Amino acid sequence: MAQTVKETRDGRAPALTQLLALAALILPAVATGLLAEPRVARWVQTVLVLVLALAMLVSWPLVGRGIRPGPDRAVFGLLALVSLVPALVVQGPGALWAWLSTAAFLLALLAVFMFVRQMLRRDRRMVIRGISATAMGGVTAVAASGWVFLPELVRSLYPDLMPILVVLVALLLLVGLMTSGYRWAQEAADRRGAVGLALMSVLLAGSIMVLAAMVLQTTF
Repeated sequence: MAQTVKETRDGRAPALTQLLALAALILPAVATGLLAEPRVARWVQTVLVLVLALAMLVSWPLVGRGIRPGPDRAVFGLLALVSLVPALVVQGPGALWAWLSTAAFLLALLAVFMFVRQMLRRDRRMVIRGISATAMGGVTAVAASGWVFLPELVRSLYPDLMPILVVLVALLLLVGLMTSGYRWAQEAADRRGAVGLALMSVLLAGSIMVLAAMVLQTTF
């Protein structure tokens, strides 16, 4: 046990997890974005997102006193599935706007659910911790589906100043989020929690892909 905690705090497990997860999402997206049909590329990314979401469910990090992980994990899985639907059903540029509408609706439902759930508890100690865990899991699930748009983002890039600036800003945001996720993981008590927090930072980065795609669609 002492060795496991030492390895976790050394940062090797979360850092490796982040690198492998990013490689699993980015490398196929670049290949399919350049070589495959848009529908095929989205399906490939969808499968990869679901695999990483499942890995996070297995190594669920949002645990602790005052937090019931079972319902949070169920909400995470449900939101991860539903938020992927617009990108698979709607084709063309309209898919991004359908995703944004769906994401806003799902996050509104999440807000209602987490407050109602906490108010129905008999023991209302640690309410803030419970709400925070539910919110973080739900936001991560919705943001994860944003990775589906990475192949289209790759396909729409061309050698011009503004697209290059968009990519650079997205990379800076990605590095910042990965750094934060690494620090979260270092605070985990065990390897399992560290891996889950590392995966969470990668899945949250799907929101950066959506933001970059939205800027490119609305600007050019």
